[in-house]
Amino acid sequence: MGRIAVIYATGMTKNTKKVAEYIAKSTGADIFNLKEITQINMSEYDRIVFGTGIHAGKPYKPLVDFVEKNKGQLSGKRLHLFLECMYNGEKGDKQLEAVSQQLGISDAVYFNKKADEMNEAGFPKAVDDFISRL
Repeated sequence: MGRIAVIYATGMTKNTKKVAEYIAKSTGADIFNLKEITQINMSEYDRIVFGTGIHAGKPYKPLVDFVEKNKGQLSGKRLHLFLECMYNGEKGDKQLEAVSQQLGISDAVYFNKKADEMNEAGFPKAVDDFISRL
């Protein structure tokens, strides 16, 4: 497995940050908060995990802008996406599909605190399933 970067944008609740930190710690990835850093040398990474919260049905602008600006550097890399959102079921699925298409990242999942099962660290078990795919 090559080097992994976790790049995220978070909102007021900081849930996305917590999930991003957990993923980075579990995988040994480098982690970047787009509120603090916007220049990242993508050539160092084979896999990129993007994370964002959702506000008014849309991903956070810093992440959208970053993906758009760096499309050329992302070509040929394994890209993954997680959303931290408040919906489950059909609403969550539709929101995930829309954001995944907007960003052009097909390997995408969503998490929220309404999950049926939580892991020992207090995150939805789906986070661990996502990590195992990386």
